[in-house]
Amino acid sequence: MAYDVQDHEKQVCLAEAGGVNRSNGWVGLRPGSVCYSSQAPTRRRFLDPDGQSWRRHVPSLATGLTLLLGLGAIEAARFGDPDLGLRFVLLAILADGVDGVLARRWGCNSDFGGNLDSLADVIAFGVAPGILFAAQHPEAPGPVRVIVMAMIVIAGAWRLARFGSERPGPDFSGLPITTGGPLFALAVAGAQPASAEYGVVWGLTLAALMVSRVPFPRFTRGRLGQFMMLLAGIFVVALAFDGKFALWCAQLGLMAYVAWGLVRAVGLVAVNGRAATGGRGRST
Repeated sequence: MAYDVQDHEKQVCLAEAGGVNRSNGWVGLRPGSVCYSSQAPTRRRFLDPDGQSWRRHVPSLATGLTLLLGLGAIEAARFGDPDLGLRFVLLAILADGVDGVLARRWGCNSDFGGNLDSLADVIAFGVAPGILFAAQHPEAPGPVRVIVMAMIVIAGAWRLARFGSERPGPDFSGLPITTGGPLFALAVAGAQPASAEYGVVWGLTLAALMVSRVPFPRFTRGRLGQFMMLLAGIFVVALAFDGKFALWCAQLGLMAYVAWGLVRAVGLVAVNGRAATGGRGRST
């Protein structure tokens, strides 16, 4: 937006009874008048034209909470409390959903917010679940633990990079890291932790789904998004009263979403007679 520099620099004087406007400013002011430059308020209008700039930062603060919860999960796993680390990962799902809802509601989507969100997702849903696996299975060979952690992190980062570089379609292209990472964490540190061998199988399966182009339905918008937010609120309440039951419900719910997406993809192939690609239009 362009502004007249001369208009910025001219002097505006407020007086109790006014004055005479001349080409070189205001003259003939009565005693008690106050003069100030219009440049300062104009700058404020330029920086905050609608007086609501604070709203632009709230979604980023929610994204910061996602990052903080991911770091908390890593620290909890390192100090021998994987159950607390798992809870942090699951709460990060809720924080990650809040920032997107606020950004869309207030119309403050930006490349900065998208990039920050991707970085937070890699930490909370990629690195943290991998660390949980390593903390749960110290008996597993070091190379195995590193490979499993790398699979989840690299697949999740790959999925996020592809998501940010392609035009959004009606479906997710590949399993979102916000589902794959927490489901892996639930499998290896949930109510019924998997053994190291089954943990490797979980990691391979979820990593493959994340880098695939299997179309998974979006759960962040519309009625499905509202329903998911309601379920998230119920989960938080249940987690406070009966943690094991809440973890079982969360794991079964995420597994149901994955199964639904796979069955739906097979149905799309059968109906359309072509490979489903998550809205991209090609399967490579």
